[in-house]
Amino acid sequence: MWFTLALFTLVTYADAISIIAQCPTGCSCQVTSSYLTVNCSQRLPAIDVKQLSIELDAILSTDDVVSHLTTLSITNTPLTHVPASVCKLVNLTSLNLNDNKLTELPDNCFSNLTKLATLSISRNAIFGLQDEIFDGLQSLVTLDLSNNKIAFIGLRVFSNSSDLNSLRSLNLDYNRLTSLEPWWYYRCILGNETSPVIISVTHNLISNFTNKLQFHFRCGMKRPYGYLNLHNNRITHIMDVLNGWNIEAGFASAAFLCLSNLKGGYPRMKIHFSGRTYACDCTDFPIYKYVNSFQNSDILSGVRCINNNLVTQTGLPMLATSIPLSAFVCQLPDRCPSGCRCVYRPANVTLHVYCSSANLSSLPHALPPLPKSYVKYKLDFSNNKLLRRLERRPYFVNTSILDVSNCRLVDIAPGVLKDVSRLSVVNLRGNILQTFPRQADTVNISARLLIGINPWKCSCNNSWVIGWLQSLSEQISDPGDIICRSPSRMYGRNVLKSIAEDFCVDPVTRYVIVIASLAVAVVTVVFLVIAGLMFYKFRIKLYKQWKFHPFDRDECLGEDLDYDVFLCCSSQDEDQHVLRILREMESYGYRVCYHERDFLPGQLITDNMVHGIERSKRTVCFISANFLRR
Repeated sequence: MWFTLALFTLVTYADAISIIAQCPTGCSCQVTSSYLTVNCSQRLPAIDVKQLSIELDAILSTDDVVSHLTTLSITNTPLTHVPASVCKLVNLTSLNLNDNKLTELPDNCFSNLTKLATLSISRNAIFGLQDEIFDGLQSLVTLDLSNNKIAFIGLRVFSNSSDLNSLRSLNLDYNRLTSLEPWWYYRCILGNETSPVIISVTHNLISNFTNKLQFHFRCGMKRPYGYLNLHNNRITHIMDVLNGWNIEAGFASAAFLCLSNLKGGYPRMKIHFSGRTYACDCTDFPIYKYVNSFQNSDILSGVRCINNNLVTQTGLPMLATSIPLSAFVCQLPDRCPSGCRCVYRPANVTLHVYCSSANLSSLPHALPPLPKSYVKYKLDFSNNKLLRRLERRPYFVNTSILDVSNCRLVDIAPGVLKDVSRLSVVNLRGNILQTFPRQADTVNISARLLIGINPWKCSCNNSWVIGWLQSLSEQISDPGDIICRSPSRMYGRNVLKSIAEDFCVDPVTRYVIVIASLAVAVVTVVFLVIAGLMFYKFRIKLYKQWKFHPFDRDECLGEDLDYDVFLCCSSQDEDQHVLRILREMESYGYRVCYHERDFLPGQLITDNMVHGIERSKRTVCFISANFLRR
């Protein structure tokens, strides 16, 4: 046995001596029974690439090398292609092809090296990785492709989870990748808690995150274990990563939390985004808000901003974690009205439209669309002196603040108050409004109102405004500035402190009417008194001249009596006076009861007198000395 071992050692030594003797021109070789290093860093004399390939194939094609070689290193050569003989070394476990001039990797080569555990092809000029290039390498643990010119990776190179089952380290640093597919997921689901998969693609040109693999992670899918390092690429928004890879709702979503594979609050799948190319604007606001809520999150570790407004005192790009949420502002030029500035402030969920002093003659018909359904417009149309009428606009329904102060508004279109009634604030100060639309008192307004410094017209037609504004006193922020401008009698009066009578009645006119009424009453009374006195004084002449008997009246109207007058007298006076009076009364149609003619004969004089009085409407007594003696 000792003899056999000694003989094997001698043969191996002889083979090593032979390989060293065959070492390519200009290179140095180190060799053992299972290890071979070819290093051409000296490069003296000049190395011929074709000759070098022939010499390497000669060394690597011997039966002993093919059977026993497990570690091969070929470095610092001008080789542009992998020698064909390398593809036949089926027992290789480690292959180092660093620091050569390789431009591509051969098809159907590495798939033969099923025992290969380490493959390093760093610092070459490889420009791409085609599909199936690493198929069958189930033992491969470490793959280093850094410092090449790789600009594309075939979709199936790393996305087939049935291949490269043992791969735990993949280095693609310092290449020329501009986009990245989510193949990293299919690598990392092969890892575990004690053996995570480390993938590094730092210092590339990655700015696009494509999804030709149609990746769509859901919480029920297998969870990854690993680390994806995207440091120092050309990423401007982290949300581009999430949106590109179809990770729903960003960092706060259940899908992302499941993808992070948390344990005890710490992720077992981490993505490192550090770099100095981030815009740090409202596009990534959901991420900054998430990190602000979860202080132990290191998602933004090393993320710095290229925004010129976000630099440290020493001029360095500011760390994203040090920026307050209120500083995130996005300019929205699309559909922003001419002369205006439109910015989205996600911290207070408002889209600000600044159109102050923009020479607007009417409100814009369209505004930039709201980025989220819960975002509201904040509209500043103040100081537009050409703006005369406040008209309805469809975006009022999604507005929280409307400022049209210090314009020249003279009219508010019907329906506008209903549109703005639910806003937070409506500012109409400093216009030339004289009143509101009449139907305003039918609108239920909850907005805060600023309506002062307007020339309010306090006429009787506008008296309804008093009660309406008083009902809104809790919502009016400037009640002391709501002052009457016209009519002149109301100038300077506060509308809210007035009553309807103030609007409708002029105090001077009211006093004139009262005085005039009193004067008319006094004159009337004086006239009536004088007229009464004059009438009384000249009553007899009136009676005689015009037969005017204004106080005569028939007290017995409707009574069935035989006579109008009972004429009572002394018979001694008949001839001289009584008969003349009798004839005078009967000439006017009066029915006169006269004793000589109408008393019933045979009855007592007293009975006839009583009968005559009872049957007559009046009694006229001719009182004389003769009458009194009787």
